[in-house]
Amino acid sequence: MPSIQSKLFNRLLGLVNRREFLRRQFASGQFSFFNSPEPSAVARRNCHIRKSTLNNRNVFELSSKNRKASGTHVLYLHGGAYASSFLTFHWKFLSELVNKTGCIVTAPDFPFAPHHTYKDSFDMVDKLYRQLASEVDRAGMVFMGDSSGGGFALALAQKLQHEHLPQPSRIILISPWLDITLGNPEIEHVNGIEPFLGIKGLREMGRLYAGDTDPAHYLLSPINGCLDNLGKISVFTGTKDILVSDARKLKHLAGIKNVEINYYEYEGMAHAWVFLNLPESKKARHQIMELVLN
Repeated sequence: MPSIQSKLFNRLLGLVNRREFLRRQFASGQFSFFNSPEPSAVARRNCHIRKSTLNNRNVFELSSKNRKASGTHVLYLHGGAYASSFLTFHWKFLSELVNKTGCIVTAPDFPFAPHHTYKDSFDMVDKLYRQLASEVDRAGMVFMGDSSGGGFALALAQKLQHEHLPQPSRIILISPWLDITLGNPEIEHVNGIEPFLGIKGLREMGRLYAGDTDPAHYLLSPINGCLDNLGKISVFTGTKDILVSDARKLKHLAGIKNVEINYYEYEGMAHAWVFLNLPESKKARHQIMELVLN
């Protein structure tokens, strides 16, 4: 049962109509209003941060100032509907992740729509992965991403599998966007209650990100990609997340193929709820930390 805090939060979101956010961004051309492309003050205070560039884009490496390194390296791909850079809550989450697990996080500010397509994003992140793979043992490598970054993380793993390259040990997906076509008919039933996102805005951003490529291609919609021989997949979603239908579909497809998957669906939780300060959010983050440590 959802906590009282989460019920109040969902009611508040319904009043402010956040679902229209992406549509308004597209109409105005203002895609970067909530971006935080540089690490926040909290992250800088709590983490060692090393900044580099690749393909003329920033790459940030975060490590703990106080905790001994665990040997785990997380490649983190941020969400934002393929239309924005990091948000403030990303830095808070990554800072917590680093300091509670001792992992090192590499977080690229990859290219995004409307000025770039997925080809630019994959070109950068593929190069970055190859650099990391030469330095980090597969057993210590984790792919993680939220929302569009979750879809990106799974698609990247599928691309590596297709090219017979080493897989990460784990793939952790938070409210993942697994099909940019949003063609799952079950989504229509969620669209009426999801407080954060709307179908029209998401489809438009997906179209821009895809460029001239079929949006159903697995690099854009990894729900259509191969699930065999990937790293261990874990999914975190909520019953009020507009993307939950495809998360359930991923679980179903994995079951058909006898692919083991850790699936966490929280009652009453909306999109990106893991990053909030709700009791359910804290529980999910604890579970994510446990996955990173094991």
